[in-house]
Amino acid sequence: MRTLLIGSISSVTLGAATGLRSQLGVASLVARAHPDLPSILRHPWIRVLVLAAAAGELVVDKLPGTPSRLAPRGIIPRLALGALAAGLSAQTRQASWLPASAIGASSAAVAARLGHDVRARLARRAPDLPVALAEDALAIAAAAAGAFR
Repeated sequence: MRTLLIGSISSVTLGAATGLRSQLGVASLVARAHPDLPSILRHPWIRVLVLAAAAGELVVDKLPGTPSRLAPRGIIPRLALGALAAGLSAQTRQASWLPASAIGASSAAVAARLGHDVRARLARRAPDLPVALAEDALAIAAAAAGAFR
Protein backbone atom coordinates (compact mmCIF):
# COMPACT_ATOMS: atom_id res chain seq x y z
CA MET A 1 0.00 0.00 0.00
CA ARG A 2 2.81 2.42 0.93
CA THR A 3 4.58 1.72 -2.38
CA LEU A 4 1.38 2.36 -4.30
CA LEU A 5 0.87 5.67 -2.51
CA ILE A 6 4.47 6.78 -3.12
CA GLY A 7 4.16 5.76 -6.77
CA SER A 8 0.94 7.72 -7.17
CA ILE A 9 2.48 10.80 -5.55
CA SER A 10 5.48 10.49 -7.86
CA SER A 11 3.19 10.21 -10.90
CA VAL A 12 1.18 13.25 -9.82
CA THR A 13 4.22 15.42 -9.12
CA LEU A 14 6.03 14.45 -12.32
CA GLY A 15 2.86 15.08 -14.31
CA ALA A 16 2.32 18.42 -12.60
CA ALA A 17 5.89 19.49 -13.32
CA THR A 18 5.36 18.52 -16.95
CA GLY A 19 2.13 20.47 -17.13
CA LEU A 20 3.99 23.59 -16.01
CA ARG A 21 7.18 23.00 -18.05
CA SER A 22 6.85 20.19 -20.56
CA GLN A 23 10.44 18.92 -20.44
CA LEU A 24 11.00 18.86 -16.68
CA GLY A 25 9.38 15.57 -15.70
CA VAL A 26 11.41 13.46 -18.12
CA ALA A 27 14.53 15.59 -17.61
CA SER A 28 14.45 15.04 -13.84
CA LEU A 29 14.35 11.26 -14.36
CA VAL A 30 17.10 11.36 -16.97
CA ALA A 31 19.25 13.48 -14.63
CA ARG A 32 18.82 10.83 -11.94
CA ALA A 33 20.01 8.12 -14.38
CA HIS A 34 18.32 5.28 -12.50
CA PRO A 35 19.66 1.91 -13.67
CA ASP A 36 16.13 0.71 -14.52
CA LEU A 37 15.62 3.48 -17.08
CA PRO A 38 16.02 2.41 -20.71
CA SER A 39 19.71 2.44 -21.59
CA ILE A 40 19.21 5.12 -24.25
CA LEU A 41 18.09 7.57 -21.55
CA ARG A 42 21.21 6.84 -19.51
CA HIS A 43 23.58 7.54 -22.39
CA PRO A 44 25.68 10.64 -21.59
CA TRP A 45 24.86 12.47 -24.85
CA ILE A 46 21.14 11.82 -24.53
CA ARG A 47 21.26 13.08 -20.96
CA VAL A 48 22.98 16.28 -22.12
CA LEU A 49 20.42 16.80 -24.90
CA VAL A 50 17.41 16.20 -22.64
CA LEU A 51 18.75 18.50 -19.94
CA ALA A 52 19.64 21.18 -22.52
CA ALA A 53 16.11 20.97 -23.94
CA ALA A 54 14.66 21.44 -20.46
CA ALA A 55 16.93 24.41 -19.78
CA GLY A 56 16.05 25.89 -23.17
CA GLU A 57 12.37 25.60 -22.41
CA LEU A 58 12.87 27.59 -19.21
CA VAL A 59 14.25 30.42 -21.37
CA VAL A 60 11.81 30.13 -24.30
CA ASP A 61 8.84 30.19 -21.93
CA LYS A 62 9.64 33.82 -21.11
CA LEU A 63 9.60 35.02 -24.74
CA PRO A 64 6.54 37.00 -25.83
CA GLY A 65 5.94 34.89 -28.94
CA THR A 66 5.72 31.60 -27.06
CA PRO A 67 2.32 30.02 -27.74
CA SER A 68 -0.10 29.15 -24.97
CA ARG A 69 0.47 25.87 -23.19
CA LEU A 70 -3.25 25.24 -23.68
CA ALA A 71 -3.05 25.40 -27.48
CA PRO A 72 -2.84 21.97 -29.16
CA ARG A 73 0.90 22.30 -29.84
CA GLY A 74 1.43 23.11 -26.16
CA ILE A 75 -0.94 20.71 -24.41
CA ILE A 76 -0.45 17.56 -26.53
CA PRO A 77 3.29 17.29 -25.77
CA ARG A 78 2.58 17.97 -22.09
CA LEU A 79 0.09 15.10 -21.94
CA ALA A 80 2.46 12.73 -23.74
CA LEU A 81 5.52 13.75 -21.73
CA GLY A 82 3.58 13.65 -18.45
CA ALA A 83 2.52 10.10 -19.27
CA LEU A 84 6.08 9.20 -20.28
CA ALA A 85 7.64 10.66 -17.14
CA ALA A 86 5.20 8.88 -14.84
CA GLY A 87 5.52 5.62 -16.78
CA LEU A 88 9.32 5.75 -16.61
CA SER A 89 9.15 6.48 -12.91
CA ALA A 90 6.91 3.44 -12.43
CA GLN A 91 9.44 1.35 -14.35
CA THR A 92 12.17 2.35 -11.90
CA ARG A 93 9.96 1.04 -9.08
CA GLN A 94 9.01 -2.15 -10.96
CA ALA A 95 5.39 -0.93 -10.89
CA SER A 96 2.77 -0.99 -13.61
CA TRP A 97 3.36 1.79 -16.12
CA LEU A 98 -0.20 2.10 -17.45
CA PRO A 99 -1.93 3.51 -14.33
CA ALA A 100 1.11 5.67 -13.63
CA SER A 101 1.04 7.06 -17.17
CA ALA A 102 -2.67 7.85 -16.92
CA ILE A 103 -2.07 9.69 -13.64
CA GLY A 104 0.89 11.57 -15.13
CA ALA A 105 -1.05 12.71 -18.20
CA SER A 106 -4.05 13.75 -16.10
CA SER A 107 -1.89 15.64 -13.66
CA ALA A 108 -0.11 17.38 -16.55
CA ALA A 109 -3.47 18.53 -17.95
CA VAL A 110 -4.65 19.90 -14.61
CA ALA A 111 -1.33 21.62 -13.86
CA ALA A 112 -1.18 23.16 -17.35
CA ARG A 113 -4.62 24.69 -16.88
CA LEU A 114 -4.02 25.86 -13.31
CA GLY A 115 -0.55 27.18 -14.16
CA HIS A 116 -1.93 29.12 -17.11
CA ASP A 117 -4.80 30.63 -15.14
CA VAL A 118 -2.78 31.51 -12.03
CA ARG A 119 0.05 33.01 -14.08
CA ALA A 120 -2.42 35.10 -16.11
CA ARG A 121 -4.06 36.44 -12.95
CA LEU A 122 -0.80 37.18 -11.16
CA ALA A 123 0.66 38.84 -14.25
CA ARG A 124 -2.10 41.44 -14.08
CA ARG A 125 -0.76 42.60 -10.71
CA ALA A 126 2.96 41.90 -11.05
CA PRO A 127 5.56 41.86 -13.83
CA ASP A 128 5.41 38.61 -15.80
CA LEU A 129 9.08 37.66 -15.36
CA PRO A 130 9.00 37.22 -11.56
CA VAL A 131 5.72 35.29 -11.87
CA ALA A 132 7.24 33.03 -14.54
CA LEU A 133 10.37 32.47 -12.44
CA ALA A 134 8.25 31.51 -9.44
CA GLU A 135 6.41 29.05 -11.68
CA ASP A 136 9.77 27.66 -12.85
CA ALA A 137 10.81 27.13 -9.24
CA LEU A 138 7.57 25.33 -8.46
CA ALA A 139 7.91 23.12 -11.55
CA ILE A 140 11.55 22.26 -10.73
CA ALA A 141 10.63 21.40 -7.14
CA ALA A 142 7.78 19.16 -8.31
CA ALA A 143 10.02 17.42 -10.85
CA ALA A 144 12.75 16.82 -8.28
CA ALA A 145 10.25 15.51 -5.72
CA GLY A 146 8.70 13.16 -8.27
CA ALA A 147 12.03 11.85 -9.57
CA PHE A 148 13.48 11.08 -6.16
CA ARG A 149 10.52 9.36 -4.46
